[in-house]
Amino acid sequence: MTTSNNKLNVTDLDFEQIKQNLKSFLSNQSVLSSYDFSASALNQILNVLSYNTHYNAYYMNMLANEMFLDTASIRSSVSSKAKMLNYTPRSMQGSRAQILVNVTPVDNPENFVVDKYTKFESVKNGKSYTYCTTDSITMSRSTAGNYQTTMDVKEGYPTTYTYIKNSNDPEQKFIIPSSNVDISTIEVTIKPSENDLTYSVFEKAGDFTELKPTSNVYFCSETTNGRYEIEFGDGNVSRGLSDGNVVIIKCLICNGEESNGSFVFNPLDAVGGYTNITITTISPSFGGSERESIESVKFNAPKTYAAQKRAVTAEDYQALIYQNFADADSVQSWGGEEELDPVYGRVYIVVKPKTGDFLTSAQRSAIKQLLDERKMMSITPVIVDPVIFNIVPEIIVKFDSVKSLVGAAEIGSLVKKTVVDYDNSSLKMFGRNFKYSTLLNLISQSEDSITNVLMSIKCYTTFTPSYSLSTSYTFKLNNEINHPFSGYQGAIDSSSFTYNDSFGVQYSSCRIDDMDGVLRIYRMVGQTKIIVRSNIGTVNYSTGLITLSAFLPVSAVGNVVSIHIEPKFEDLVPVREQILKIQERDIKITTIDVNALERRSEVSDPSLTTQVTSTGANY
Repeated sequence: MTTSNNKLNVTDLDFEQIKQNLKSFLSNQSVLSSYDFSASALNQILNVLSYNTHYNAYYMNMLANEMFLDTASIRSSVSSKAKMLNYTPRSMQGSRAQILVNVTPVDNPENFVVDKYTKFESVKNGKSYTYCTTDSITMSRSTAGNYQTTMDVKEGYPTTYTYIKNSNDPEQKFIIPSSNVDISTIEVTIKPSENDLTYSVFEKAGDFTELKPTSNVYFCSETTNGRYEIEFGDGNVSRGLSDGNVVIIKCLICNGEESNGSFVFNPLDAVGGYTNITITTISPSFGGSERESIESVKFNAPKTYAAQKRAVTAEDYQALIYQNFADADSVQSWGGEEELDPVYGRVYIVVKPKTGDFLTSAQRSAIKQLLDERKMMSITPVIVDPVIFNIVPEIIVKFDSVKSLVGAAEIGSLVKKTVVDYDNSSLKMFGRNFKYSTLLNLISQSEDSITNVLMSIKCYTTFTPSYSLSTSYTFKLNNEINHPFSGYQGAIDSSSFTYNDSFGVQYSSCRIDDMDGVLRIYRMVGQTKIIVRSNIGTVNYSTGLITLSAFLPVSAVGNVVSIHIEPKFEDLVPVREQILKIQERDIKITTIDVNALERRSEVSDPSLTTQVTSTGANY
């Protein structure tokens, strides 16, 4: 934007506009009114001035962005802003495993002590990882004369860093030089001097309001290059350091998530001074993770600050788990009062781990221990499993072979990849909706020759029934189920199983269907549907609630039964513990060459269509 007076316009930041504004400004000056700025030496000067202004404007814009947590993009800026919220970005964490150690001593003592940081080794994919005990353990002789105990071990190599306080160095900092440190394993001890044999143990600072001038605590925060700094008080807020004090920092330097899944362990050190050792793995290693990402810090820091390290509201539980449990991929929580049958005094937590859909028993125990330390006395946290609803898309893709350089099979593969990418980016987490139109549009754009896309969806969930006791099961889709008119069949179906009728006669290949709100068990004889049980439960089409009553199959394919549902609307909204996902094996794609159809005018010719893939999901 230019100006017609002798005032310089400073609102434009684009290079060409800046230059044009400078030209307009100078041309309006009486001493320069006759100059040709485009063909004179002044043109080069204007270029320099414009570039300088443009660079400064860009720099100031980026600088301003780094001043706020929401817009910062440099890690040191993000961690600095998080520090103001008393949030420490999660460091790299070593995986944890549980092993059963049996020791056979030669001298048969009453008991002996296994030192902290006793090392074990596990080899995974050709790489060796070191695991250490996290506490000293006393092993006692059992009544049978055995020395056996369960040990928790953590991946990482024990490393010690020593510093001497120098009051003459105002820039002195106690920075752990490795960015692979697991800060949950940091131990800090302070010696009065190098020659003094006494020492004091400093704990990580907790509640700020409880700190006193004599409190032996340290503070940990992330600094540049992803490294962590240990800081101490000033004598008013916790104990400070004196000149000549020796700072000893011991911690584990770990490998993060790459050590997850280690299963076979061997001793590297003598256990309690003995080398005749047998090790049995109880729980393979889990929980190893890389350091917290910039996006995660920006998401979690405000929420953790709001929670104030307490567990009062349902959102507090989410913030605590995200901050302290690196295995959490997605977390949801809600109060018991929100249940269909309200249960007051409870908060329900569901966690989807980064590996798999369900928590292991060890992961569940770790989360429970974390929450028990922070919860209110009157509240009982209950950890529940995610409820997975798999979406089955049936897709018909029409394309024009004249406009395409690839065949039907390749187009089908491109469409399949598009669906898988949509699943990975838009589903698989709590609270993520399935948007029919979005997926349809993405499929249409996956190849230029695609002229039309038709898609229908169903969904299913699976469960493992009891084969010894009649049991009731409840499935909550929380979306309306299709039932357009009385007598409509097809809203509910299932995988096959073996079942006894009311006379005890056993039939295989039985399935579940619905008839006006009543669930039945049927089998097919040719094209005839034979009812095995006329009332085995109910379905509420409006709320999506399906209830199986006194269900007792004899057996089922793969030991699981799938309940297939036809939703009323194409868009699906998960509620609380529900997760929507699309498994690759469930994607059905049919491609049709419309150009070939027009040439032959034979719509029914099966050679014109290609069935790219079909479900194998227990249908």
